[in-house]
Amino acid sequence: MNLKCNLSNTDSPLKQIQDCIGIMNEIDKAELKNGEILNLDFSDVEWILPCSALLLSSKILESCRRISIKILPPNKKGVYEYLARIGFPLGCDIEGDTFLPINHFSNKDNVNENISKISKHIENKIDRNFGFSVNYLLAELSDNIEQHSQFTQASIMTQYYSNKKCIDIGIFDNGITIPALFEKKGFRFSDDCDAIKKAIEGVSTKEEQGRGFGLRTSKNLVLEGLNGEMYVLSRKGALILNPKDKEKNEELMEKALKGTLIYMRFSAPKKGLNIIEYVE
Repeated sequence: MNLKCNLSNTDSPLKQIQDCIGIMNEIDKAELKNGEILNLDFSDVEWILPCSALLLSSKILESCRRISIKILPPNKKGVYEYLARIGFPLGCDIEGDTFLPINHFSNKDNVNENISKISKHIENKIDRNFGFSVNYLLAELSDNIEQHSQFTQASIMTQYYSNKKCIDIGIFDNGITIPALFEKKGFRFSDDCDAIKKAIEGVSTKEEQGRGFGLRTSKNLVLEGLNGEMYVLSRKGALILNPKDKEKNEELMEKALKGTLIYMRFSAPKKGLNIIEYVE
């Protein structure tokens, strides 16, 4: 069985993420006969963002436990080499000069311990003006995953662009989504975007206070301290936050993400950042 994996040739994370969700849903639908292989054809992919590589890598690894998968790599040399460097699709332990490759964790792993190791490695790769911001963000969001998402698999990667002195960080878990968690605890919301808003504002149940608190403080640090943007996608909701527009809401409509993705982009401050000014 062949599945054509097409991605929009764009630098817009939301557009590529929606393409990825469509591919992920098609992988879930795949019903193979005995001995049949699912061929994932990436041959025509001209451009892939870190967030897209992270999502698809996570889904491929998860799906390999039930079906046989073969990857047909991109024809474009630059895309092929990039995916190889970051360990696509199954992740790797080999780090580069300006990035940490895709790392996957199961619910049997100590996520916080692994994230701590990643934080120590990345400290030596980035501009010192970031201060402890990257470590803080990784620790806060991974703690949310481990304690509150009910995940079976989580994935993370970071990319530092040394020329531009900016960073992409992506964290994805396949656990209970933010809207589903609110439903489970009896909280009302108008749509999935509204549920994400409430989580970022710190609205949460007594048992799940950590998730909202971690998102809120991470948002403050990324938008105000690092002048960056933050994407929070969960189920059918997508919330895009940036310093200029404050909030921009999008609905994923029919394409529901089975999990939660946090994707951040930000640049190094002109002088050393004191994160205490932005976290609660």
